Amino acid sequence: MEEKFNKVIELFKEATKKDCYKIDLVDENPSITDDKLGGKPYLPVGEEYPKDKDGNNLALLLQVNLKNIELDGYPKKGVLEIFTDSNVDYPCQYAIRYFDEGLEYQTELPDVDISNYIVNKSYKINLTKDVCYMPINDYRFIKTFTPLVNNVFETELNNYGELDDYFGNFAWYDKLRDGYENHAITLGGYADFTQSDPRYDMKENKDECLFKLDSWGNHDKISIGDSGILFVLISQIDIENKNFKNAIVDWDCC
Repeated sequence: MEEKFNKVIELFKEATKKDCYKIDLVDENPSITDDKLGGKPYLPVGEEYPKDKDGNNLALLLQVNLKNIELDGYPKKGVLEIFTDSNVDYPCQYAIRYFDEGLEYQTELPDVDISNYIVNKSYKINLTKDVCYMPINDYRFIKTFTPLVNNVFETELNNYGELDDYFGNFAWYDKLRDGYENHAITLGGYADFTQSDPRYDMKENKDECLFKLDSWGNHDKISIGDSGILFVLISQIDIENKNFKNAIVDWDCC
C-alpha cells in the first residue's frame, strides 16, 4: 500500500506544483524601502496613510518590491503593501496599496501600537523562489486527489471520510503534509486554513493566494489567534491587471 500511495503523492505533486516565493524572517531592522513584515511603510508623498473605518491607523503587515520576484502574471515592478487593523479583529479590516518604486516618500509617519499585533516587531525578509503543492484544505483538493487514488488503487473514493476509512491508520494526510512547514510564509503559493476554505461559498473567483502567513513554527515572532493562518485571496486576472485592492484578507485559527 505504501508504495502505491507514494505513487499517488508523486502524481498529485506533479499535478498541483506551483511556483511561489518562500519568505524567511531576518532579525534585522529594515529601512522604509526594504522588503519586510511590519514596520514603517513606503508611502509616496501625497498619499494618505491607510486607516480603518473608525479613522485609526492600520498596521503594515507585508511590504515587498515586485522587482524582486518572478512569477507568471505578476507585475515586474512596483511596491505591494498589505495593512490590517493593529488588533487583528475578526473579520479583520485591511487595506492593500500598490505604488511605483523610486518615488519621493514620506519619512514622518505615524506610530501604530503593535503590542497586540501579528508581528511583535519589524523584520526584514528574504525571498527564495520555490515550488509548493496544493494543501489538503484547498476546496479543489478532493476533486484533484481522489481520481489519482482511484486510478492507482482501482477503487472509487469520493470524499475525506472515504479516504480515512480506506487507508485506516495509514495517516495519508500526514504523508501529504510532509514538507509543508517549509512553506509557512509564502508569496504567490497556495492558501491554507486551520478550518475550512471560504472559497466553497464565494461567488467571486479568488483562486490565487497573494500572501500566506502561517503562525505554525513561528510562535516566537508571529501571533494569529490560536496557531492561526492569515491568507490573502485574489484572482489571476486582478494580479495581471494590478488590481490588488480587489484581494480579500482573512484569517482563521484552531
